[in-house]
Amino acid sequence: MFRRILVPIDGSEQALKGLKYAILWAKNIKGEIALLHVIDIKLLEGPLLRDVSSILGVTPWTNYQNQIRSVLEERGRQILNVCEAECQKNEIPCEQILKTGIISRTILEQSELYDLIIIGKSGEHSRWSEGFLGGTAQSVIRRSKRPVLITNQSEFRYGPFLLAYDASPSAREALRISAELAKIWDTICHVIYVANKPDEEIINEAVNYLKSNKVSFTSHIVYENAPTVGILNTAREISAELIVMGAFGKNRLHEWLLGSNTNSVIHTSTCPILLTRLG
Repeated sequence: MFRRILVPIDGSEQALKGLKYAILWAKNIKGEIALLHVIDIKLLEGPLLRDVSSILGVTPWTNYQNQIRSVLEERGRQILNVCEAECQKNEIPCEQILKTGIISRTILEQSELYDLIIIGKSGEHSRWSEGFLGGTAQSVIRRSKRPVLITNQSEFRYGPFLLAYDASPSAREALRISAELAKIWDTICHVIYVANKPDEEIINEAVNYLKSNKVSFTSHIVYENAPTVGILNTAREISAELIVMGAFGKNRLHEWLLGSNTNSVIHTSTCPILLTRLG
């Protein structure tokens, strides 16, 4: 499970943390890594280059565009080579992928042949983007058909992990993945349901699944208006090394109007988050 890992790389310190975490994950399960660097097509076709070309009096336009492309491609290859050397040092099989396109769309397209995407918590362009994660990571999380792991740390550690469950399609996928991870790591899965009026049928659905898969687990029902608070407090109490959750809750309208619980957990959590999305 999760043996083929896609790691988007942009040369930032955060992306390097994501790579180091992915290397340790891959080493643990004898996996392999694909390093993906995407040249942002907006840097080649946007109005900025036209303005610069006009100011500098560079002609023809296509020559200037080709020069910029060459510089960006060379930079991308250098970044990939440095990251490949890190993989080789740790004896992790890896491949390089250099593409030009819309960054989030290209990541999603490439991810279809992989089991997991691992991304550093914030990237090179995050300061120009809206939201907690930046536009690229948010777009990947919202649209990815593959699980996405967001990490702010470079060290992968064994230990108890927390599954946030609400019976949504994405949470059910997270439940399935959690059962597999608990077996692989031989560790305990803490499953939590947070709501102002929790429904025991929902937590029992997760409990019965984990029991049938012979997984060590502990269940928690937390009465809390803010799911983020309940999830993060419980994660701290159990010293969770990972939080697993669906990328969206049961109420998509609530996510959009009142702010995403997913974004809030990612922004605040001190441990990595593994996100799934279905439906």
